[in-house]
Amino acid sequence: MERLSISLDDESQDIIKKYLPKYKGSKANLVRRALEYLKNHEEIQKKVSFEDIEIYIDYLASMEHVIVDIAHWKAIFSEIGEDSEEFWDEVYKIGEEHRKEYYDKGIKNIQQILEYVEKTNWYKLNIDSENSYTLILSVSEASKFVTTFFKGLFKHYTRDVEIVEEHKKIRINIR
Repeated sequence: MERLSISLDDESQDIIKKYLPKYKGSKANLVRRALEYLKNHEEIQKKVSFEDIEIYIDYLASMEHVIVDIAHWKAIFSEIGEDSEEFWDEVYKIGEEHRKEYYDKGIKNIQQILEYVEKTNWYKLNIDSENSYTLILSVSEASKFVTTFFKGLFKHYTRDVEIVEEHKKIRINIR
């Protein structure tokens, strides 16, 4: 083991004082723990950005969303088909409700919304221009679901939003 002497600013000292009782060890153990956390954090950042992790936590922590395997996602939409008007009306209404939730979170413009929802893995977002976006669907059977959701979400948007469903992708244009 190597000895290391360091100088800490007031903020760093306050952090150590705050967490020392929680982890019940020496300052050296707390610093070692922090370094281990930094190493793990850097490894995770190779896979996904911290901003994305925060969005995943936002989706999952309140227990309002679930993680679904792509095969299950595909099976669900293959089974639902086009016939259930009640289901599609509900998806539309949920889109309307999400607009309010996103607005409350400060997610207001279309690109921010599309980038935020992209973390659900419904689609991969391509930004074609400032007013044009293409959503490349992860499962083509989800096309009507994603389209209906966004039609509800953008119903009361301040600008006209055109949503065009194509094979395995959806185009969104702001007019």
